[in-house]
Amino acid sequence: MKKLFFLISAALLSFNMFAGEQGDDNGFEIKLFAGFSSDKYGTVEKVIDRYGYNVKFDTPEYPGLHKTPEMGITLCNRWYLANPGNFGIGIHARWLDLAYAHKDWNTIEYKKGVYGATKKNDFLKIGVGGPGIIGTFYLNDKMAIDAYYNIVPTMTTVFDNYTYDSDYQAYMGSNFVEYNNSTKFMFRFFHYFGATFRYKKFQTGLEYNIGKTEDIVNTDYMKYNMNNLRLFLGIKF
Repeated sequence: MKKLFFLISAALLSFNMFAGEQGDDNGFEIKLFAGFSSDKYGTVEKVIDRYGYNVKFDTPEYPGLHKTPEMGITLCNRWYLANPGNFGIGIHARWLDLAYAHKDWNTIEYKKGVYGATKKNDFLKIGVGGPGIIGTFYLNDKMAIDAYYNIVPTMTTVFDNYTYDSDYQAYMGSNFVEYNNSTKFMFRFFHYFGATFRYKKFQTGLEYNIGKTEDIVNTDYMKYNMNNLRLFLGIKF
């Protein structure tokens, strides 16, 4: 039993410690990431108000109280089609891009600088089956630099939750209106531009994600800005 365990461990170690050589560098990737976004992340870019007028927000909808970085996991594959010189050119498929973010807002300014409610947003993004291209420059047999692009169909679920300050409710009295908590289902194609440094099977890099997601039911009603810059760590099998 100990010999079998030793053989399996040695096989796994050798698999993870030696990089694929140029021309034999196809593989499966797992990446964990944290995204860094501006205050405009998750803000409404366009909304049709009750009178049918377009309203565009060039600044955040409300002052942000707290936000978490977009965090998640990506699963990809790469297949090289050509290897001229020290370069590799191929197909980069993004099978899954799963991301979560949270943001709190001050909202309903009923006195100057005084807010009567907090709006909490949770964002869940699921991207599946995104085609793309990849280019690789091989520094040596252990190190390489990748540049890639993907376009990914992405479903975004937005959870809205409101909490109200008791002083605000007392201030408004009979005019108090409570916004209902809601869940919105959004869809749009997202664009990913990335650069990776690889050492053996390990990799790290930056990726910029561009996307504005739309309400599926009312496509002319609302758009959310979801742009962010990601830092990731990963491994290629």
